[in-house]
Amino acid sequence: MPLRLWLVILSFAVVAATTPSTLAQTESVDRPAELHGGTCDSLGEVVVPLANLVITSGDVQGQSSATPVEQSGTVVQFTIADFLASNHAVVVRESDAVSTVVACGHVGGALNPDGTLAVGMLGTNGSGLSGVAYFTPIDTFSNTLVTVLLVGSSGPETVSATDATGTGGEAGGTVDAEAGGVKDGSAATDSDTTPS
Repeated sequence: MPLRLWLVILSFAVVAATTPSTLAQTESVDRPAELHGGTCDSLGEVVVPLANLVITSGDVQGQSSATPVEQSGTVVQFTIADFLASNHAVVVRESDAVSTVVACGHVGGALNPDGTLAVGMLGTNGSGLSGVAYFTPIDTFSNTLVTVLLVGSSGPETVSATDATGTGGEAGGTVDAEAGGVKDGSAATDSDTTPS
């Protein structure tokens, strides 16, 4: 076989081995999500369940190397002000069968001019997930659309959250952006479980 043919075959093999598969977009994900009273370090009761996060299946459009996004959207019968009146957290769990918390975000921050609120979601328990929970007011009905978007990474674990029972493994942390790591810390907790 001529050298040129070997180089072509080798090139295809390298591309096939290093290019992410388009099947990554159809990976099966079904993660439960909830809005809890309390904080990521001290979860209270579930205030409202959210739709499970999934990766949209179907034909991949655009670049096949696009990062898959786990997503859910749920209309809840509370206003954003209800969730800001006391401590609340958005929680995502591994699966229906495994209740380990894989991402958590404290509900809070500055409202956008249009009344929406973006909440950062940090990976927990080594999940490598991060993303945003986005609260959109639906004024006509005094409801809120809660959209949760997560992506995976190979980055370090950012914080820890309580397990399904709310006991053990409680550790807090803050992200040190300059150092690219996590600093140990503790957070104030509030056991309020329902919006005011």
